Amino acid sequence: MADAFPPPEEWDAAATGCRPTADHFRNEDFEPRLRRIFRSVVTDRIPTDERPPHSALLFGPESGPFASDREFASDFYNEIHHQGTSNAYTAQAVPMVAALASDERVPADERASLTTLLFRIAAETDLLSADAWPRQHPQADPAAAARARAAVRRALPELAARWDTASLDVRLALAALCAGFPEEPASLPLLERAEALAEDLHDSRPLSGFLRFARLTVTAPEEALHARVDELTASYWRTSPCELPARQRAVHLLDQMLAWLRWKVLPNLTE
Repeated sequence: MADAFPPPEEWDAAATGCRPTADHFRNEDFEPRLRRIFRSVVTDRIPTDERPPHSALLFGPESGPFASDREFASDFYNEIHHQGTSNAYTAQAVPMVAALASDERVPADERASLTTLLFRIAAETDLLSADAWPRQHPQADPAAAARARAAVRRALPELAARWDTASLDVRLALAALCAGFPEEPASLPLLERAEALAEDLHDSRPLSGFLRFARLTVTAPEEALHARVDELTASYWRTSPCELPARQRAVHLLDQMLAWLRWKVLPNLTE
């Protein structure tokens, strides 16, 4: 059985008629399942002439035949938002990411990752400012970041409308996303529902505390929000420059909290 699938370079060219081509690598027996799901969703929901360059990872041979779901997802996300920075095409990719984040064919944990990606795209300026203050991040492209944020804002109402059917990890990402858009009409109603959910999750202080802080990010006065950020970062979380606006500091903190909840808290929850 060990020799059932020899690596491509060992294939007998005389037996196969030619060297393996990209078409061999599209065989669904070897392709990551997540890539097939993503491609199906994009095919159904994004017209061919509206697909961003990043969609080549779904339709071309760029993703190797033996890659895992996780390896594929890492490549896919990194192409869109490389090391936390937008490029000239990130804004074009946002509708595709939003379509994937709202489609039930995509596994719930991956929809949470996609929604988190949208949050980080929208929050890029806040996050980079907090990390690089007082300098500008060397890879930052402010114009590209602004276009990408505007694209996320256009997608926000449709994403927020899925709160009722969303899993808990998707709801956490939606709360963070809405906290980054206090001016968006869909944000405050969703965050009010997030606070109601916090009451139901009172047995989990990290989850309920995160949801309450997300709402506070939108509703608290500047001075009160600064004070709450200082209180939280003094005891556990990575701090941010006090010279920044309070909402930017709060978004920077939400990003840390969301990452910790998704990787450390949610996997340990019992039904």
